[in-house]
Amino acid sequence: MKEHFLDRLYGEYQAYRASLLSCPNVEIFNRCYEIDAVVSFYEILMEKAAVMSDRELEVLLKRKNLLMELYDLWLKQEDSTYSEMKIHIDSEIGKMTKDISGR
Repeated sequence: MKEHFLDRLYGEYQAYRASLLSCPNVEIFNRCYEIDAVVSFYEILMEKAAVMSDRELEVLLKRKNLLMELYDLWLKQEDSTYSEMKIHIDSEIGKMTKDISGR
């Protein structure tokens, strides 16, 4: 079951890559976040397959396009990255301002 899942996942990933390579450069650039996420999902699933049960693998094998399905679901998740970046920038600006005014 694991080998079948890994083969299927690899095939799906290769098809995704091939479809990207046929896109114009600007489209590839515009899809950088998607590409990064899909590659990460692929790598995580490849690692997780070693410890997944046959039942889990069977369920995943029934998904038509697992990587893109996971990506679409990921986009619906609450993301705190932007607010964490804002906090970081505010903090760094404060430090930079303090450094300049402290001289």
